[in-house]
Amino acid sequence: MSKLKKSEIGAFTFYGFALTTFSAVSMNYTNIFMTDYLLYGAALMGTTLLIGRIVDFIVALIAGGIIEKSKLKWGKYRSWTMICRFTVFTGSALLFANTSTFSTGGKIAVTIIGYILLHCSMAFLQTSQFSILSLMSGVDLKARNTLAIRNGQAMAAAGIIASATIIPLINFFTPMVGANSYFVVSILFGSLFLIGATALTRTAASYDPPYSKNTVSEVPTPTIKEMAKSVVINNQLLVYLTSSSLQFIAMVLNQSAMAYYFTYVLGDFLMMSVALTITKAFAVVASTIGPKIGVKLGKKNAMVTGLSIYAAAFFLMTFFAKESLIVYIFFACLNQLGMYFFFGFGPNYAIDAGEYGFYKTGKDNRAIAINMYNMPIKVGFMIGGTLAGYGLDIIGYTAGITPTPEFVSKFMWVFAGAPAIFALAGAAIMLIGYKITDEDAAVYAKVNAEKAARYHRHYAR
Repeated sequence: MSKLKKSEIGAFTFYGFALTTFSAVSMNYTNIFMTDYLLYGAALMGTTLLIGRIVDFIVALIAGGIIEKSKLKWGKYRSWTMICRFTVFTGSALLFANTSTFSTGGKIAVTIIGYILLHCSMAFLQTSQFSILSLMSGVDLKARNTLAIRNGQAMAAAGIIASATIIPLINFFTPMVGANSYFVVSILFGSLFLIGATALTRTAASYDPPYSKNTVSEVPTPTIKEMAKSVVINNQLLVYLTSSSLQFIAMVLNQSAMAYYFTYVLGDFLMMSVALTITKAFAVVASTIGPKIGVKLGKKNAMVTGLSIYAAAFFLMTFFAKESLIVYIFFACLNQLGMYFFFGFGPNYAIDAGEYGFYKTGKDNRAIAINMYNMPIKVGFMIGGTLAGYGLDIIGYTAGITPTPEFVSKFMWVFAGAPAIFALAGAAIMLIGYKITDEDAAVYAKVNAEKAARYHRHYAR
């Protein structure tokens, strides 16, 4: 059984805190920075980001295979955290660089390079993070849940910090540096991330030892073809990935349009900081209450129930949050509660599906399943983020537009109505297709640990 130290749990969750705070800058403010400061048209913004997202999606598909095949000297997983902490930092800085005086082609090039560096690096960082979680907890499912839930709580706390500080910091630096205020803020939060990544790599050193040229692999490493096949034939992994992808499409579509909601529907960009701070403060409460309900429901029912609440909150927001900040905050908090029914389990859905695949086939592709946990996020950015840009273009958005009642009604469907539909579809797919119970997952993990031990004994001879 894994006996994690408080310092180890703390380092893992601090990394989640730092990563979430850092990611909030690009998650919530990339679109409005591009349209209102770099003067991209909405459709051009959507197309530019789509190019970066396609590359990001391809890289994310093969990241797990690259990690599994890698033989870097600092350990299989922590090596990638050590390397990608710098590339993700550089990518964020480029994404928010003030290229307003560049030619259109120059702006597009810098944006795409920044996006690729930031998000492709995230594919390696997140796979490494959750593989480290698996190494630290071993076969102890309670330890896995502890790390995942604590990480979720840290992410909720990070949301408060990010919401309360990002916009005020942008406004604080704008009189001094103009549009470069976004760049300065990205550097500040990127520096916090570098500290968190360093803490994680040091903590993981004893669990993910350095690679030596004299090291002999004791367990057969699957081929790329086998890795791809392991995903295709794992029906439970595919069900989870589809449901989760729909949830992230809903989330990213909503968040990509959020700055426009406060600027053009409610008429005050600074309200976004107030609303997000309150919402994220409630998320801390939800991250404590929600997982407890989720554990009682079981992972499957937690996700089905949570996504249903998520969808209902978005539907209600579509019709009743056109004029009231208070109404928006109420439904946004309801949204957070539903999400934390299942969000606290984090990568354990993918880990369970990986254990299921190993149990059924005898081939250990669990790391590939863990890597696939990243894919719904990538799909969310690729589809949800792109739909936000094209949706704004379709309803006639231009920078500085004077909103009419007709524009606001159409915008609310981009902002909340469409996300509700995607979330509801995700709940239905999980309800119908996912069959792994928590009891099954415990059996799979135990049997697989014994199976892996036999591999080790065999190859040690």
